[in-house]
Amino acid sequence: MPLSADHMDDQRFDTIVSDLYRAATGAMSWNDALSGIHQAFGAVATVLHTYDLAAGRLLALHAPDHVGLRDALFDYTAEYGSIDPRKRHAMSLGRDGLDRWLHCHEVFDERFVARDPFYQHYLLPYGTRFNSNITIPITASIGTAFVLELPASRGPLSPDERALAQRLGVHLADALRAHERVRHLTAQALAGHGLLQAFAYPMWLMDSDRFVLYGNPAAHAAVQSESHVGLANGRLALRNATGDLQLTARLHALGPARHGARAVVDARRIPTDPPTWLHLQTLVPGEVLGAFGERPMVLATLFDPARVHVLDPFALADMFGFTPAEARVAVQLAEGRTGAEIAIALGCAISTVRTHIRNVLSKLGARRVADAVRLLRQGEALWAAVQPGAS
Repeated sequence: MPLSADHMDDQRFDTIVSDLYRAATGAMSWNDALSGIHQAFGAVATVLHTYDLAAGRLLALHAPDHVGLRDALFDYTAEYGSIDPRKRHAMSLGRDGLDRWLHCHEVFDERFVARDPFYQHYLLPYGTRFNSNITIPITASIGTAFVLELPASRGPLSPDERALAQRLGVHLADALRAHERVRHLTAQALAGHGLLQAFAYPMWLMDSDRFVLYGNPAAHAAVQSESHVGLANGRLALRNATGDLQLTARLHALGPARHGARAVVDARRIPTDPPTWLHLQTLVPGEVLGAFGERPMVLATLFDPARVHVLDPFALADMFGFTPAEARVAVQLAEGRTGAEIAIALGCAISTVRTHIRNVLSKLGARRVADAVRLLRQGEALWAAVQPGAS
């Protein structure tokens, strides 16, 4: 049974605040930390919405993982966030809109709601109508909006609920700013950083808010070239606005995923560019022996056609789920070598190579070797090559 914010006792308040600070230090996910607030206010959604204060570019979303909410957040990042009148109003206030609570019903009346496509096609179908939010500046150019999405049936916040939200907002601001400091400390050298040094393609280790904890030398070069990616306030950004929104959505979806879960983002600047992809893969501490820190991370790898000379087995394994041995055989197939030639090149039995070839065909959905070669060569631009001496 939802807890009434009008009658929250001190113990429950302290628990909610404690969870916020636990999230700040990485001991709890922000999604879980928001659950207590979500219940207290009877909200449809309680969201942390991080964005670029100048451009309004959405960087990250966190919300309790309730049924139906994930689809709603994906729709928001993919389509409706750009027409959200509440967001436009908050941004129009500039610095005057920071660190203060805004309540949508005080700005947008029922007449506006009845004709506005954002309310009619997005909010109301998802069961929400009222909104109270505060934007907390985390850095000079990054802000996080703490958003309470409320159903029409419960109405806007009461005076007592506003007072409670104000109290929680103070603690949330402290927790978010502490979280930013913790991330900068975590960005110091970890054992896993050396593992990424040798790869020739750009690789970034980041959290679900895009905050980059490490980039290998190729990643620094990619940022300097300004071709596909950049860094803004320590956060990875795609030059293509549509791809950048897709990156936010994919990272949100990967948030609760298992170790090794993958997603792909189109990193092309314009549709006619050669295929260029940003691959995302989750890293869970217990599965990588703490090499990349004590919190779940995302490994982002940019496969840029400008770097392609030969197919890379690491990239093939990542994209098609090949084992390392299968990936090496697939590379040899793509170079036009026969099974016997591959066996000699790899120093293994022809029967072993044939088994790997069958598995490669199955995973590619190809019936013949010629079909597999065609699929691999057509996709060559998707993968970067390892430079001589890289492992």
